[in-house]
Amino acid sequence: MSDSCFELEGWDEFVERFSQFVDKWEAKKAQLLKKMGNIYHSEVIPHVPVDTSHLVSNIFVFGEGIPHDYVEVGTNVEYALYVNDGHVQHKRRLKADRLTVGGKTKYLKNRNQTGITLSERYVAGSFFMEKGMQDAKPRLERLIESFMEQTAREIEGGRL
Repeated sequence: MSDSCFELEGWDEFVERFSQFVDKWEAKKAQLLKKMGNIYHSEVIPHVPVDTSHLVSNIFVFGEGIPHDYVEVGTNVEYALYVNDGHVQHKRRLKADRLTVGGKTKYLKNRNQTGITLSERYVAGSFFMEKGMQDAKPRLERLIESFMEQTAREIEGGRL
């Protein structure tokens, strides 16, 4: 060997390990994004108001964005936005002879009444998506840190 060349011990092994890692990168990234979506989903569900079980059962992890480095958690239930963000409930008339709230029934005073008029009011949002993200952040941060450490170990140590 001449003085103008040198050989680095372990270089060939490093290149091979790195090449193997690169070949599996897209699959590893997709797995990470799926895990992140599932964590967020699991933290959103407890914040959805109980009386909207239809909404709870229709919140999903959408993986279509994984090839583009994102994952979505959401729903196609049309009233979900109003439950999350709040809304104005306009003045309206209910046709009824009694009202039941919290298990207690109140009959209308006059049998000639055909209903009751409810006044306009604002219904506050439950902000279940935002609360879910707030609760998911610590778990997501731990997952990502663990993923980065594992990635570094795989490249360095060759464990795939």
